[in-house]
Amino acid sequence: MLLLKKTYQAFFILGVFLIPFNSDIPKWMGFLGEYSSDSSPLFFIISFIFLLVYQLKSGKIYIPYRTIEYQLLMLFIAVLFFVTLLNMHHIIDYYFKQTSGTMRFVRQMIALLISSGAFLYTFLNVGKDFGALPFFFLLRKIFLISFVLVFCCGFVEFLIVTFNLTQLRPIFDLFDMFPFVNTRLDFKLTRVSSLTYEPPALGTYLITAAGFLFSYILTGKKIIRFLPFVLLVFLAIVSKSRTAFVVILLQAFVGVVLTYIYYKDFRKHFNIALLFTVIGVASVSFVYRAAVTEAIQERISSFDFTDTKFSQTNNSVSNKSRLGIQTAMIQTIKEYPIFGTGWGQQAFISRYHYPNWALKNNYEFTARYRNQFDKSFPPGFNLYLRIAAEAGMVGLISFLLFLFVIVYNTTFWFKKDTQTKFIPIVLLISFVGYIFNWLQIDSFKLYGFWLCLALFILYKNRKLDTNH
Repeated sequence: MLLLKKTYQAFFILGVFLIPFNSDIPKWMGFLGEYSSDSSPLFFIISFIFLLVYQLKSGKIYIPYRTIEYQLLMLFIAVLFFVTLLNMHHIIDYYFKQTSGTMRFVRQMIALLISSGAFLYTFLNVGKDFGALPFFFLLRKIFLISFVLVFCCGFVEFLIVTFNLTQLRPIFDLFDMFPFVNTRLDFKLTRVSSLTYEPPALGTYLITAAGFLFSYILTGKKIIRFLPFVLLVFLAIVSKSRTAFVVILLQAFVGVVLTYIYYKDFRKHFNIALLFTVIGVASVSFVYRAAVTEAIQERISSFDFTDTKFSQTNNSVSNKSRLGIQTAMIQTIKEYPIFGTGWGQQAFISRYHYPNWALKNNYEFTARYRNQFDKSFPPGFNLYLRIAAEAGMVGLISFLLFLFVIVYNTTFWFKKDTQTKFIPIVLLISFVGYIFNWLQIDSFKLYGFWLCLALFILYKNRKLDTNH
């Protein structure tokens, strides 16, 4: 029995460690569906299987069914089943990309249940084995170790593509020895992806690790405690992932404000760092005025989507696809405002609402999104729009209520906690990151969210037991 327990815990730890290792996923992992682009789900699933075997033998099963967050999650899933049932008379006639509406619903529901069911259940039970506080420190240590590797690879990559230091190529190639890794260099856009398969994937990992690396500032005493989070921000900047840049700035803002208010020793260091930062930025801006101005203008222009509809450049193709699909989903919401189209069904309807400006000279729609021979469905690029389109206002309200209660209760325990306040700070930083990150992805495949939800449930139950 002890061997079984150690086994599912080991696979869980491996899964968390391998979250950023996804640039070379074997084709045989295609059976994982939308999870086949990452390595960690395989280890989470193996951990889940060993956990079930262990619990069936021991006769002990832990499900936090009395926790309001878990109840609201179950309510949201029940709503998805309900709205799909209401739309079933339409769904049975849908067919697109060699997939029927019924099969699409089954696949999408399984994908959701893998994260909200199997993964969350595994994270909760592994966390319960360790206890809330040791579980937090375990997760933080794993994220730190994996981040060190991600940063080393990303920094060498940055030096090569930015300063053309090709003599560092042998060092960069050494990272290919890690499992699930096939490093690549982007000299054209000079973007950094490190161990991940693309810069946005690196950005998602950095958003996931941000809260845990920020916690070193809260618990450490030496000046080096600032280094992990500073390096994370640096990597977010050089990755040139717009989402990561904005979201991590928001996460940093949340973390700094809360820490500045409640941690007195942080104020002195922050005030000194702020003074030197202002002096340094002012000095550099004065000496290299033209270069700094050009860099700032380039960064600002990367967030300008005003010409996206009409631009013919290759760099705007992904933006046109993203905005075009979101525009089509808004039209679908107008058509099915209350109960939506059914879970997983919006693409069957929204494909008729793609605007002409998004389709014009856009190979992504021709080769992928409207190609009947490509079985992958077009992404929605926004989870909230997707839920509104597929589950209507009923589904969106239930999901937003779920998120609101999580943030509200985390804030409540943050104010009430006196000894382990750093845990709710980390959770608030993380939840803010995930909530904003869902504005540009439409998948529940954010492993960090389910890890933080499990950690919060365990943390809250620990505080309730202590108070009781």
